[in-house]
Amino acid sequence: MKMTNAWMPREKWDALVRGEDCPLCSVIAAKTLPADSDYFLADLSVSRMILVKNQYVKGYCLLICHQHVREPYELAAADQRKFFADLMLAGQSLEKAFGAIKMNFQMLGNAVPHLHCHLEPRYYGDAFPGHPADPNKETVILKPEEYRQRVAQMRRALNRIR
Repeated sequence: MKMTNAWMPREKWDALVRGEDCPLCSVIAAKTLPADSDYFLADLSVSRMILVKNQYVKGYCLLICHQHVREPYELAAADQRKFFADLMLAGQSLEKAFGAIKMNFQMLGNAVPHLHCHLEPRYYGDAFPGHPADPNKETVILKPEEYRQRVAQMRRALNRIR
């Protein structure tokens, strides 16, 4: 989603909060994801992990909660623990798959109020020393085979950790 300096109309925001036309609910509902979108990695206990098409950092993923809630504290306590466990599993698998030296976890939701976390592996010598990675600085689109390789590598790491 493109970054802007203005809030969307309040009616649209309120509808998204209610889950109306929520793009992340669509990702959760989809049995398969379109080839030109993000790439399915795994359904975990209460979330879905996808590889994001723009690989401005190698392994950039989203972890999307199966339930439509805005914030982690809106989940039942048991589901909060499961979401956090899913998040740790996702981060650890990315580190193992690609040799990241640090994992950035960003729970934003300013554009789409559906609980999700951006996982950005960080690498020594990357283009963002001392700063958060910036998806607007560069767009990196891979060849289909490269996406398939990353997905396979990440699934192997997930399976080893589970």
